[in-house]
Amino acid sequence: MKRFPSAAGYFHPVLPATILIATVALPAQAVLAAEGDHLTFGLGAGIVPRYEGSDEHRVTAVPLIDAQYGLFFARSGDGLGLKLLQTPQFTAGLGLNWMQGYDRDDVPDGIGKLSDALGARIFVSTHFSGAVATLSATQAVTKSERGLIANARLSYPYDVTDRFKVVPSVAVNWANAKYMNSYFGIDSEQAARSGLSKYHPSAGFKDASLRVGFNYELSKNWNITGAVGVSRLLGDAADSPLVKRKTQVVGAIGVTYDF
Repeated sequence: MKRFPSAAGYFHPVLPATILIATVALPAQAVLAAEGDHLTFGLGAGIVPRYEGSDEHRVTAVPLIDAQYGLFFARSGDGLGLKLLQTPQFTAGLGLNWMQGYDRDDVPDGIGKLSDALGARIFVSTHFSGAVATLSATQAVTKSERGLIANARLSYPYDVTDRFKVVPSVAVNWANAKYMNSYFGIDSEQAARSGLSKYHPSAGFKDASLRVGFNYELSKNWNITGAVGVSRLLGDAADSPLVKRKTQVVGAIGVTYDF
């Protein structure tokens, strides 16, 4: 089975403004392990909400990268890291990822900008009966007040034909209080400037999502890849005064080249 350098890998839970271009991810790290060292690079476009809970969308460029050299990997959505343990059935590792904030122009007036942060990520992944289960957690390290988010994902890579592959995926994200307040909270100053009510969410499940990624092999090296998905904000995240739409749709499509 050929590895699947999908645009869906760009939908990642620690990229709130570009949502969630996540959770379909590259289908299986065990598959990547079987392929050995490789490099895939591409570019695409995605349509995403301006921030989590926004009722407006924007188009953004989607870099598509899937590289592995020994234990080192670099992958869109998963960042840079090392696979510390790798067997035919199980993979565990750690790395660095980008926790994207949002621009002041994307959120209601008076809320202000939320700066990006660098996050430290740990993950474990296993596959069984054709499915892939992944657990991961990302903690902000350059801005510790940004908090922690954890993701559980189940995907099922499926070959429709020899050239056309799909990966349906379901996922849920849990975030601690710091994370929830960073992205969904409103402090006294923000409330005074924006006219919105003060809001201090607690830790809890942030969202659930359903996504389908696809990959079509145009030739030995060229691929068309993409994903569509829908996510639903939950609990305190959904109740934030910042949230104008609890259910959000995302999509991406791009072209990749296998070197």
